[in-house]
Amino acid sequence: MKKIVTIGWWNGQSNLLDAFYKYLDKDIEISSIVSMSDDWRTTWKLMKEFEKELNLHLPPPWDLRRCLFMMSSSKKRHEFKQYLETVIEMDFKINTLFIKDYFKLVWASDNFIKFLQRFDNNFLKFILPLPSSIKGHKVWNILMANLYFNLDRDYNKMLFLMHKILEVKANIIPVTTKKAYIEAILWNWEIIRTQDRISNVVSYTSGIADLRLMNDSKYAYQHKNVFKVIKQADYIIITPWDLFTSIISNFVIWWVKEVIQKTQAKIIYIWNSTNKWWETNWLTHLDFINKVERFLGRRIDIFICNNKKINLSKENKQRFQNHISIKWWDFLYLSNWEKSELKRRKIDFIEEDLLDKDSLYKHDKENIVKILKKIIKQDI
Repeated sequence: MKKIVTIGWWNGQSNLLDAFYKYLDKDIEISSIVSMSDDWRTTWKLMKEFEKELNLHLPPPWDLRRCLFMMSSSKKRHEFKQYLETVIEMDFKINTLFIKDYFKLVWASDNFIKFLQRFDNNFLKFILPLPSSIKGHKVWNILMANLYFNLDRDYNKMLFLMHKILEVKANIIPVTTKKAYIEAILWNWEIIRTQDRISNVVSYTSGIADLRLMNDSKYAYQHKNVFKVIKQADYIIITPWDLFTSIISNFVIWWVKEVIQKTQAKIIYIWNSTNKWWETNWLTHLDFINKVERFLGRRIDIFICNNKKINLSKENKQRFQNHISIKWWDFLYLSNWEKSELKRRKIDFIEEDLLDKDSLYKHDKENIVKILKKIIKQDI
């Protein structure tokens, strides 16, 4: 049994897990470590309500739920996607609703609610004592928040129940359950605080020189299962997405990089398809690798990247570059000089046609899993 650990956040990681679920061999065990520096959209709204009304830190459920779903083997997988991903449009106070009421608000079938009762009828009667409106929240986020509060304020109990209900074929692990807000230090010493502002809001006056935990997050140490799965791993896969807020945000959590430094696992880094304004202005593939290695404190072993160039129509190029994940930048390719440098540093690199032709910025997850299976097979 080969053991794989993925590390990352958002589409880069959850899409890869979706491919693992569909295409990976059964003799491979998956654990997924998820960044917990998220502070945007309705997740942030819910976290602020917890802090204000309950004096509790709610670890962000946003990306955990995506990863949990991608590895769900439940016969109700389609219904879970339909109901849990639905945004509630009705205006009711959260503290007036049982969990079972969330599903009624999105027109879930009686059969689905009966299915949930098989696991534990009591949890459907849980109430979350928040006086704010449920309108605008996704069922999944509000459900996980409710379970966390009512299962002894224990995030691990909530995750255990979610794994059980969804029949998750992997171990989905938050990198930490403590506050993990991050700040970027620019080369001109300006400081930009929180993931959302770093990634989506601020127009920078300089490039990012460093990333660290904010003062109120200085006790963000790794989740207890992070050490266990990394220690046992054969491969650690750093999934693509925003360099600082999705990837490096995991390595600034206490003791994560130290555990990775001691493991014998091979480290595989999957490329970013583009730069992103302003977070990674002008960076090359080698720059991405250098920054990952700097924060990790050890070298990567294998770099996987796309070599297929596509010509976009004017309309498609505008659609591609206007996306919030690209912000007017363009595709990245590995130069001949970079190839020579990777060979000198004894970093294996694999170039294939790996770009998703529909989104234009995401990765062809099926082809990436084929490459990963090939790597693993060669090592057996």
